Amino acid sequence: MSLSEAKLLDDVRQRLFSPVKSKTPRAVGVEIELIPIHAATRRPALAGNAAGTSTAGIISRLGQRDGWLEESVENDPPSWKLPDGTRISFEPGGQIEISSTPHATASSVIDSTQALIAMLEVAMATEGIELLARGVDPYNDIDAVPLQLHRDRYERMTRYFESIGPSGVRMMRQTAALQVNLERGEDPQFRWRLLNDLAPIVTALFANSRYYAGKSTDWASYRSRLWRTLDPSRTGIIYAEPRYAENYLSFALNAFAMRSGGDGRSYQTFREWMREPGVDEPEWLFHLSTLFPEVRPKEYFELRSADTIEAAKLFAPVVFITGLVYDDESAVSATEILGLPDPILLLRAASRGLRDREVWSLATVLFGFAIEGATRLGEDYISARHREEARAYFKTLISKFKPH
Repeated sequence: MSLSEAKLLDDVRQRLFSPVKSKTPRAVGVEIELIPIHAATRRPALAGNAAGTSTAGIISRLGQRDGWLEESVENDPPSWKLPDGTRISFEPGGQIEISSTPHATASSVIDSTQALIAMLEVAMATEGIELLARGVDPYNDIDAVPLQLHRDRYERMTRYFESIGPSGVRMMRQTAALQVNLERGEDPQFRWRLLNDLAPIVTALFANSRYYAGKSTDWASYRSRLWRTLDPSRTGIIYAEPRYAENYLSFALNAFAMRSGGDGRSYQTFREWMREPGVDEPEWLFHLSTLFPEVRPKEYFELRSADTIEAAKLFAPVVFITGLVYDDESAVSATEILGLPDPILLLRAASRGLRDREVWSLATVLFGFAIEGATRLGEDYISARHREEARAYFKTLISKFKPH
């Protein structure tokens, strides 16, 4: 189809922001990335490596044992689909990504993801490989990590980001995040605002990537810093009232289209490029997939602000986010104290983390709201064990950074 702003606005409204009445209105999924390194040398463990241990080979043997469906695209390392719908795949630098299927309850997604990661950790450890739960590789510079996915998407992304600066390729090949996926619900505008509100607090609470390539970066979340500097046209907090769908469309149209340039041609914004012959709906959908805001609208809302986390502590972000978002009383209370989403607060959260006095104060109050919300959601949704583990985790964290 030929593209027009009117058609694209209708697409954004209907496909990305329309209300959802679901049989599982509190469904939650996680996407967690881990960085494989050789335990003895702290060097990256590669997905496919003729000269040494292949992480893809290790996972393939697990999959053959447990009946996982192995899928390959071109000559890239494979991915696997598990019987429950969970996927295991690789990021461009060989980071392992576990993408859960949507779960009806928070405790279910915590338990199943922890069990799968524990299985992967044991298999990797037998080959001397550690799955590092840090937002960025603290040991190696970019030269140690070759691009390991070579299909068109990643080759184009690499060329595009290299035309801007070093942050993009470091993000692709050396960072690891935790994403929490939630239903849009029957009031997407309210939930969109709340999730964008929470982005700075989630960044600060789970920041663990101060060190990169053996040195301190002076950023609590250097992963977040890399995202902020890879391309301002496609990242950040994207929110404006009351025309939030129009605002997201404007953001998408003003972002540079990765397929519009290269090989000596300058890149164009999608707004410019869509006027050319042959730019059709598949190009629009590809473009949307290359946008990386803190909250990304898809069939669900994807909160992308946390550094990855150890599997044993996965309860903390899941309880915090679902307790605030899916409990109506806590959701309203959170929006009241946070006000409108604040890009400056996001920058401070990435820089100072919980050492920022305002961020610490907001996180302290929100921690209380989250536990109260988790309690109201009930034992069937969040078990007492996960709730109490989260309470203890946040009490310790908040006390550690309490201003003096």
